[in-house]
Amino acid sequence: MKKIICLLILFVFTAPSFAQTMPPNADKLLWEKALKIHKKAIIIDGHNDIPSPMVDEDFDLATNSIGKYHVDGDPFHTDLNRFKLSGITGEFFSIYVSGTNKTPMLRAMEMIDATYREAEKHSSQMSMCFTSDEIRRAKKNGKTCALMGIEGGYAIENSLKALRNFYRMGIRYMTLTHNVTHDWAETHRDNGKGKGLTDFGKEVVKEMNRLGMLVDISHVSDKTMNDVLDVSTAPIIASHSSARGVANHTRNVPDDVLKRVAQNGGVIMINFYPAFLDENYNKAENERTEKLKPQILALQEKYKDDKQALNEAERKLFAENPIDVPSYTRIVDHIDHIKKIAGIDIIGIGSDFDGVPLLPKGMNGMEDLVLVTYEMLRRGYTETEIKKVLGENFLRAFSKAEQVARINTRKISGDGSLLKLKK
Repeated sequence: MKKIICLLILFVFTAPSFAQTMPPNADKLLWEKALKIHKKAIIIDGHNDIPSPMVDEDFDLATNSIGKYHVDGDPFHTDLNRFKLSGITGEFFSIYVSGTNKTPMLRAMEMIDATYREAEKHSSQMSMCFTSDEIRRAKKNGKTCALMGIEGGYAIENSLKALRNFYRMGIRYMTLTHNVTHDWAETHRDNGKGKGLTDFGKEVVKEMNRLGMLVDISHVSDKTMNDVLDVSTAPIIASHSSARGVANHTRNVPDDVLKRVAQNGGVIMINFYPAFLDENYNKAENERTEKLKPQILALQEKYKDDKQALNEAERKLFAENPIDVPSYTRIVDHIDHIKKIAGIDIIGIGSDFDGVPLLPKGMNGMEDLVLVTYEMLRRGYTETEIKKVLGENFLRAFSKAEQVARINTRKISGDGSLLKLKK
């Protein structure tokens, strides 16, 4: 499901920048108020998979076009113009590494390089950022910045030295697993097996705390989530997960963990993928796949040497057998639930743009992010609450993690002079 990039742009906000078409039957005055709140807010998206196509498919952010390597043909959610339309202040580019990759560290470095190169290529619009203060400063200057998070702890290849070097390269969070359990952390797909974090996995968490790198519990099992919360002295995040109390999927965070994250000071950043937002959609998708299995297998055999033709044929087959996609308002159902269970202060946005095959009904890409702001306002959220969800909660957690790192560094080296790392 992984596809694309986390990128942050430098731009001056103007009202028309993200003034999308009003939703059907929207209140015009409320819509205009939502646009004003959206414009003023610091908006941080916790997860964007665009770096994968940047490396694999020769994706061009500036022109929203693809090079000769592109084979899946799916529409993208991200490009430079859409960043302007989105109002996003900071975007986390996902340095995604599969659990089956034979050279995970090299793969991560290729994607880090691609992210830096995009920022250099579009320096008038994009800037790399590494601290909470840099994000706030970018907002004051009317600019946006790109941050990076590793998705898949496989990337460090069981080395704390590698972890420290990734921090020096600019990585500011690490998702401990993806969909494969590895030597020291258990994935959500193995939920209930009871491995959780090993002793080395706990050392990884402690070292991330010391560095100021956020621990990300998206994709991990329930036991891993709880093991992390037992160990971490800094706020943790789920960079792109939703609420299991609304949609019963192992990729989502259960209520008991939500309460613990509130005590920890962390943030759950809501994923926009319909399968994680609505279990009825997930069920319908699984039923459709099972029903069409003979046709899919036949297409795979027919086009075994032509991936692009296979993808086009599968898309046509699915289009002929549609299922109902939940509305973008479902995102706010998850926000409502988390607020009820654990409070407004632990909620953020983690879209998973370009890491998912489709978005909720009404959303085409990052340019439609203001719809979430409008829906929160429509449901009675205050401007302060909306700003917390859009970015302030994350900034608070990030700043606290930086503070914990400074304290830990002083404890180890006195004045910290021996262990200073690039922030």
